[in-house]
Formats: sequence, C-alpha cells, structure tokens
Amino acid sequence: MTESTPTAEFLRQGTNPVVEPAGLDDVLARRSVGTDTVAEAVAKPVAGTVDEATPVIRASVVHVPSSLLSVVAAERQRSGRSNGQILIDAIEAGHEHLVKLHNESNSIGGRLFTARTAKPQLPVAQPLSPLNIRLYEQDYEVLDRLVTELGAGSRSRLATLALAFYLDGPT
Repeated sequence: MTESTPTAEFLRQGTNPVVEPAGLDDVLARRSVGTDTVAEAVAKPVAGTVDEATPVIRASVVHVPSSLLSVVAAERQRSGRSNGQILIDAIEAGHEHLVKLHNESNSIGGRLFTARTAKPQLPVAQPLSPLNIRLYEQDYEVLDRLVTELGAGSRSRLATLALAFYLDGPT
C-alpha cells in the first residue's frame, strides 16, 4: 500500500524537493488537478491562479562582513525595503564607484601570463555573515554579469563593496 501524505511524498522526492515558488498546500491543490509530480505542479500554474509572465523570485545568500548586517537591518527598518531591494539599490547607486574600483585595480600578468585584473580590495577583512536576499531570477543573471565585468570575484564580494559604499557602513 502506497502512503500519500506530504511527508511520504517528500521522502520519495529525495533531499531536494522542488517546492520553491509555491507552498506545499498549493502543490497539493495543483496535484489534485491531475499533475503528476511536484516539479510539474510548481512549473505549471493552474489556470487563473498565477500569471505565466509573473517573474519568479528566488532566495539566495551572500556573505558580507558581520558589521554590515546591523547597518543593513537599520536601513531595512528605516525604508521598509527588503535585503534584496537594498542590494539592488546599492549596486545601481554605486555602479560608477564599482566601475572606478575595477578600473583602478592593479593589473597582473600580461607578458608571460594572460593579463588579469586583481579583485577590488575589500575595505577591511572581517568575519563574514550570511545575508539572505530574494531577487527575480533574471536579477541573479545581472549580478553574475557584473561580478565578471567588475572583476569582483563573487556575488558576496560585489554585495560587500556596493553595500559598504551605499550605506557608508563600517567594513
């Protein structure tokens, strides 16, 4: 006899169930409409419930200096914006500064080795703490492109440089 509870379904899925954009209740409701798997239920919205053009929001984590967390929290409290919205605003507002940091970075190699730009220097090395962000999927593509273009090395490094400049916080 096959058990059909959410827990049993989770166990059949393995350790990485695909239930990101919808809650378990939504998935189960969609399943009752005849969808075969949780992944299909999440990928195919039920007619009339979610517009197919609605952007998908995805959660991620960047690691920033611990001292920035309280500054971001204060900005979140002051402005009512999310961590992701603050990060996007920081990158947009500080884009020229980030480009300047990249252009002023030292170049390494060029004669014997392939030329490369050193990563922009972080203000001060500190222990890092996770900062949860939620952005549209296409925003992560923009972040990754900026990481490459600006030689930041990682999303976390880009976030640290942008937030420190934007919030003028201690880093």
